[in-house]
Amino acid sequence: MMTPLTVTRTSATNGKIKPKSHGSFKKPGPAKGKNSKQTLWSPWKLILFSVMAGIAGLLYLTHVFQTQDMLREVQELRRDYERTHRIYVDTRRNYERVTGPAEVYRRAESAGMISGGAMDPVIILPE
Repeated sequence: MMTPLTVTRTSATNGKIKPKSHGSFKKPGPAKGKNSKQTLWSPWKLILFSVMAGIAGLLYLTHVFQTQDMLREVQELRRDYERTHRIYVDTRRNYERVTGPAEVYRRAESAGMISGGAMDPVIILPE
């Protein structure tokens, strides 16, 4: 609280008002009590908060779009891999069919070769 000042008129000052102090003068600070209104958000804090929220939102949106692009690329690579895998399986199946034992025996017979049967004779054990 401020201390009251008394005002006196002196003849030495030609009728001008001269304040008379009763103690040291204190700068008025924020009022303390029931009616004090201190704001939580000063203008610079509000501006700083808005800028930070905007930057955070921009970073989030950038992250979302990059994630969507990456997902699109991963799905495309997965489709390419599955297509390549199907081609590989089909080619391998064809190769196995062409070089498998049944095909080799058929070609050998058509070339005039005779099957020799089992390489080892069957062993019969006496009782």
